[in-house]
Amino acid sequence: MDSKLVNAKAQEFASRSVRLTPALIAQLGLEKKSVQLRLDEFFLSCIPFDLSLTKASLLSFLSEAEVAFFSKMRDKAQKLSLTFALPYTSKPATFFILCSIKAFRKPAPNSPYCFVDVEFREAPLVLKEILVGYFLESDEAERFYQGSTDTALTAEQCLSIFDSGRLSILAEDSSRDRLKVCYLSPKRLRLFGEIEGQLPAIGAAIEFEPYEGDSSCLVRGIVRGITPLVEAAGFAFLDVELDYCPRLHAKMRKAVMSAGQAASVPQAKP
Repeated sequence: MDSKLVNAKAQEFASRSVRLTPALIAQLGLEKKSVQLRLDEFFLSCIPFDLSLTKASLLSFLSEAEVAFFSKMRDKAQKLSLTFALPYTSKPATFFILCSIKAFRKPAPNSPYCFVDVEFREAPLVLKEILVGYFLESDEAERFYQGSTDTALTAEQCLSIFDSGRLSILAEDSSRDRLKVCYLSPKRLRLFGEIEGQLPAIGAAIEFEPYEGDSSCLVRGIVRGITPLVEAAGFAFLDVELDYCPRLHAKMRKAVMSAGQAASVPQAKP
């Protein structure tokens, strides 16, 4: 992406931020073990919790005594080190961001966790490219979701989206579910298989992840139908009305667009 366009879009998206779930960390290519905040001569291991083009909230382990010690370094220029696996290079890219410490926030005085709020002096171009690309892709995916109808994707497209033909329910008693994807559209999902534990209730919110597939491609929605299989106890069809899911609908949009482009290519005559 052209640097002028990246900088212009970075200004436009300056107020937007992302909550970095494990799935989104995997999607962006952030290497969690390599994140460090340098406070003078000290190095603090941390994980970004909220990230934007101008600031971040970092999650770390700090005692009350350590918070009191590091609080003396507030508003001084420090360095945040981030490492990303980028799609256009074979080697991870590590870069440093000059930042100022704005606050240390512990959920409770006796909690080992602490949020470290930092404000960037200037985000490097590579971070701008990553976040601007994510925001643009998310906006396009949401427009795709809002404007789509209940048109089914092919089995090949489903496999390209999930890297798996099966999904697992994200619940403590259903972690081994391997439900087959029978139908997928931008609005609806139908699965079949053996559901461990209690069946979900009609109208309940539900979440899935690909079974041994793309772990960043989470699926969320509302249960609209459950059809137990009379011939086999524990087996059922599960119908879900899909919520907008940034990663899912971005990959779905790409699969649909690729199919449209392929269909528009003239076929050679035999």
